[in-house]
Amino acid sequence: MLLLGMCVFGLAAALFVVFKFSDIFQLNMGATRERQSERLIRQITRALGIAEKRVFDKARQLEALSRRLAASNLTLEDLNNMKSKFLSMVVHDVRTPLAAIRGYSELFAKSVETEKQKRMSANMVSAVDRLNLLVSDLTDVAMIEAGKLNIEKKPFAFGSLVSDLMPSIEINAGNKGVTLKYDRINPKAVINGDTFRISQVLQNLLNNAIKFTPKGGVVEVSTRPEGRRLVVNVKDSGIGIHPSETKRIFEKFYQAKYQKDVNLRKQGWGLGLSIAHEIIMQHGGEIGATSQGLGKGSVFWFKLPASFSEMRIGG
Repeated sequence: MLLLGMCVFGLAAALFVVFKFSDIFQLNMGATRERQSERLIRQITRALGIAEKRVFDKARQLEALSRRLAASNLTLEDLNNMKSKFLSMVVHDVRTPLAAIRGYSELFAKSVETEKQKRMSANMVSAVDRLNLLVSDLTDVAMIEAGKLNIEKKPFAFGSLVSDLMPSIEINAGNKGVTLKYDRINPKAVINGDTFRISQVLQNLLNNAIKFTPKGGVVEVSTRPEGRRLVVNVKDSGIGIHPSETKRIFEKFYQAKYQKDVNLRKQGWGLGLSIAHEIIMQHGGEIGATSQGLGKGSVFWFKLPASFSEMRIGG
């Protein structure tokens, strides 16, 4: 379409020249008519030649640009396919040996006697669990990039999801010495969504909040209605977020640059929040974070379409 428009423009310019000179030609009748006609014809011919050359040159430039763009798109597509295949291979090749290592670690834990052996066993299990989490995240990333993240929606009570999830989260919080609160959950909020995926989002936000909150701190999850949406807040009294990073933290593989604790940075891969973002987007919702600054805690939130009535169980 662009090339056609350029050609039309060039021809229109040439015709304009033709008609312009034609007007002049009509006004110059007389003895010099033949001489003027010859001069006008040469000028018109020259103008048409210039217009034609410009159209031809632009067409060649556009064609060359189109070829480069096509090659670029093909390259990007190839690179994206290679990346997806690589992620799939990593997941496939790592998951099986990890399962074996996990099993041997559990057997070793049952046979240990000394405190040193117990610490070694706990470290092994913890390391395997972190790698399993990474493999799970890479699996989700691969599915997201391939457009195949499975979302199965059905109505569920958000309060029930919280009740089912909190026992395991409380263990994590207790081990860290962090107080976990969840007594402000709307019992009537019903969401039409994927229970497993929404649970994955909430679990990620809560575990992050606990990880970045020092001993003696508080993490609280609460909900509130906002029109026809449910707002879920996960508030912590932890290290906070630099204002420049409240949006970037949802990017793939991004890790906070202002996080001074190297050990905490090493505990994550920067995938969980990007996956949470994609899950919430596929549910027609929003997700974000706010913070008053470093050392002042933070609030991670997401909003989902919801209704607010008691769910009827059975017929």
